[in-house]
Amino acid sequence: MPKIFISYRRTDSMAYTGRIYDRLVTAFGVKNVFKDVDDIPPGMDFRDVLDNALNASDIVLVIIGPQWLLTTDDYGKRRLLDPQDFVRLEVEAALKRDDVLVIPVLVNNAPMPSAESLPPTLKDLAYRNSIVVRNDPDFNRDISQLTDVIQKRQKPNRTPLILGLVALMAIIAVLALVVLPNMNQPTATPTPTQVAQVVQTEEATAEAPKATDVPPTVEASPTAEATTESSAIPEATEAAISAADLTPTVVYPDGRLLQFLYNNTSFYVYNASNRTLPFDALALEGLDAEGQPTAFRFEGSRWARRSESLFETACGAVEPPQFSDQLRPLQCTTYNSIINQTEANELFWRAENSAAFRVLWNGEEVGRCALDAAICEVRVP
Repeated sequence: MPKIFISYRRTDSMAYTGRIYDRLVTAFGVKNVFKDVDDIPPGMDFRDVLDNALNASDIVLVIIGPQWLLTTDDYGKRRLLDPQDFVRLEVEAALKRDDVLVIPVLVNNAPMPSAESLPPTLKDLAYRNSIVVRNDPDFNRDISQLTDVIQKRQKPNRTPLILGLVALMAIIAVLALVVLPNMNQPTATPTPTQVAQVVQTEEATAEAPKATDVPPTVEASPTAEATTESSAIPEATEAAISAADLTPTVVYPDGRLLQFLYNNTSFYVYNASNRTLPFDALALEGLDAEGQPTAFRFEGSRWARRSESLFETACGAVEPPQFSDQLRPLQCTTYNSIINQTEANELFWRAENSAAFRVLWNGEEVGRCALDAAICEVRVP
């Protein structure tokens, strides 16, 4: 029976994870499914418990909800960017192991994170095939698909290995009992008949072709081909990023931090600094694949018409009513300005001919962001 480890964020997907856990326990038994809330005894060092559970696992399910990528700590920093974040450590450890199947499980309409939005040590997760688990009425069908995948991942049969070890130990025992005691006995002088038999045997052996003289048949390694194809994916992604020149311009490394959070339906700016910022100073402009400005642009003055300032830990939002399932990030507990009525050329993060966007502060470019990143951080003076 495979051992299953469930990695998740409580603030992101606790309800979904609980339902998934219950169904997996029914299918595979409580001893074969690990979820930290239920499986860490009081008083135990949870770091050791998590490490031991990961080492014993055959499958790691990474439950990804809408805020998995964006959840922040008390200081407004993305948890996934913290090298000591336990979700990050769990996924990193799983990705390093060749004998573990890592499955991203997308819940609550969450998108699959892109490689560009993940820390370098987690980029491989973006290339793992995901499974979607939706709410009712699709939950039963989706969870059945997940359990089918897990059932096919059975532990390898180690019986032949064990039998081989037993046979080897038996041979060693025979050598110890029979051969070794006779090694100290005087060697008898062979008779002429015995010598002739040995000579004939050696001549017959010399005439017969050796198996090692036959050139081995060389077959193409499917593993090598898979490795080549896999390595081509990140190279292509990096080339696309380079073409659009998405490296942020670090003009103000000690400046005030702004976070841009977005999906296909809505766009948000979050003031992660400790000072109030003027909306008027900000502008966002779409860039094409060559990194050149497009006709799609959103001026911060649009937010400023409703509120002049973006307060500390507050947000400005663009939420066109024609799009459903707007993002509404957890960071945005307070909104200084929300724009609903937009012009077509203001939807810079949705335009087909836009590959990225740049951030302007008082007309000066201070950063660039990939459209598929879902989150981008820029510092302003």
